[in-house]
Amino acid sequence: MDQLAAIRSVLANWTIDRDRVRLAVAPTIPHHCSDKFILGCADLAREYGVGLHSHVAESKVQAVVGSRLYGHTQTAHLAELGVLGPHFTVAHGVWLDEEDMARLGDHGASVAHNPGSNMRLGSGLADARAMLERRVNLGIGTDGASCADNQNMYEALRLASFASKVQGPNWRRWLTTREAALAATEGSAQALGFGDRIGRIAVGYKADIVFLDLDHPNWLPLNDPVNQLVHCEDGTAVESVMIGGRLIVANRRVLTVDLARLRDRVAEARERLAAANVDNRNLYQALEPVVGSHCPGLAAAPYHVHRYGARLD
Repeated sequence: MDQLAAIRSVLANWTIDRDRVRLAVAPTIPHHCSDKFILGCADLAREYGVGLHSHVAESKVQAVVGSRLYGHTQTAHLAELGVLGPHFTVAHGVWLDEEDMARLGDHGASVAHNPGSNMRLGSGLADARAMLERRVNLGIGTDGASCADNQNMYEALRLASFASKVQGPNWRRWLTTREAALAATEGSAQALGFGDRIGRIAVGYKADIVFLDLDHPNWLPLNDPVNQLVHCEDGTAVESVMIGGRLIVANRRVLTVDLARLRDRVAEARERLAAANVDNRNLYQALEPVVGSHCPGLAAAPYHVHRYGARLD
């Protein structure tokens, strides 16, 4: 298939430092892909030693459609195809059931938990506690800027903590701040395939370090550092950033990017893309009422797990 050939070409010719930037093969959503394509992607991921990434059970619509198409969940279908493993990462996983989580945990797979995006798009509240109980490797992410508005990992940390707290009064099932912090560091590193080199400050690991100003109001007074990292820090106390031992930000000044030029390029790109997508935008606006009725209708269908913040009528 042309798509698989294109993916192979990119993987074979990737020249950026693989120690810092690693590709993954990402068949977008299982039911949007043929089984043949998914298996081809899995073969390429194994051949080139990269990750396999897919949006699985992100929304109830996906869960319902997957169940109707396969006769069981998307995750069960992927398990039947034999593509689950330590290299496999589920994006979102909001509507995973307990058996799905157990399958992922048994195969050493990961879930990229994106609480901000999940709430922004109305997808629901992922059960991070149940994932951890079933030995799923939990990472925390922001999702893309078009789905979560910003790329602030501190906000994602805070929302991951809060999202677990609004699902019920049993505080023992809430994510602790330590669990959230570990998911954002060690768990996320493992999900990216870098678990043996980043995510920890330890001998043999890369010196990827964010330096925070403890005189900033976020840290005054200094009480519990982990609690304050998760619940108080919003990025404004970041003083310097080191990647692989190299300072990228020093004294709140980015050393590697011309920010003024970047601003101009972003403005130019926005104008160019807006002009190029006039027809697409008009089509979207015409279809919005139709899609806006069809998808909630699917989401109203019965399903055996519930991940919304309120019961549907």
